[in-house]
Amino acid sequence: MKKYKTLTVMACLLIFCCSCASLSKSQLAEVNQFGGATKTFAAYPAKVISALVDVHTQNQYFQVGIIVDPNLHRQHVDSIYKWIQTSAKKDEDIALIFQIISDYGQKLVHLTCNAATLQLDTAAQSFGTNMDSLLTKFNSLDPRHKVPTGYAAIISEVISFGGNIYVHDRQAKGAKAFVTKGDTLISVMAAKLEQYLSSDDGNSVKTGIATERKDLVHNYTAYLASDNELINLYYKMDKHNSKDSLTKKDTVISGALKAWRSSGMGADSLYIKLLTNLDADEALRQQCLAAVENLRKAHHKLMEDLKEKKDLKEVYAELRDYGASLNQMHSTSSKIK
Repeated sequence: MKKYKTLTVMACLLIFCCSCASLSKSQLAEVNQFGGATKTFAAYPAKVISALVDVHTQNQYFQVGIIVDPNLHRQHVDSIYKWIQTSAKKDEDIALIFQIISDYGQKLVHLTCNAATLQLDTAAQSFGTNMDSLLTKFNSLDPRHKVPTGYAAIISEVISFGGNIYVHDRQAKGAKAFVTKGDTLISVMAAKLEQYLSSDDGNSVKTGIATERKDLVHNYTAYLASDNELINLYYKMDKHNSKDSLTKKDTVISGALKAWRSSGMGADSLYIKLLTNLDADEALRQQCLAAVENLRKAHHKLMEDLKEKKDLKEVYAELRDYGASLNQMHSTSSKIK
């Protein structure tokens, strides 16, 4: 009888503790919604960089196009290839930030999804370990702005608590711990992104977009002015000024000459495409800056909302603004071809 009473008291205490730790279904849904948005967030600042790299690469084709000597031409093409490889390595640090933000969002989704029982139990070894590994690497690259690790320990604690019976409470415990610890993570990553996207440094993405536009106009103008017979198509014109026959420039002896370029074709089309991409890329850069601030605000509000159990009647304004930023970036990103 005494043993039965003891077990009953322990069960009541366990249920009481679980209920204290619980979040409402609307709160878990809020965390899930934020995580779903955040796991895709980094794709847009990453697009700003990749689009600029792509424009710069194609812009160099105009420079190469006026080089007739085959060996020299190939050497310049090789230099473009080497630049692409160097550029990829140069962006590894910022790529790590993108990965951390995406991984954090993905973890929140896994932690609060409907099938959490299996995922919480089977992911004990890796659920938080990958996050800790990424942060350890980040801290080694930037010791002045260290971000706390320990996400694996949080998940292990959640998994060992209460068994599968109390899945909802385990989700709540993990979500609250993750978001509380993650507020520093988001704050640091947001600050790094803001610095990267807004810097006026000579090697910054902001300066790069402006410089690339000037170089594109210069290179395209030089391309058009070139006497390279591989570029310019010269036609012998009859007295009615209509196209008669195609001939190389060095074989034309007499007759009116005119350089024909098909509007919207070839080099002209490429030039317009690159200008359009640069316009969209600059717009996307500015939108990413605004979205980074919305990311920070939305996460901090999320953390505040999880401090006590309550039913949320509507999506909070900060999360709506964050979602609107993502929709705007998605629309602009789709214009970059």
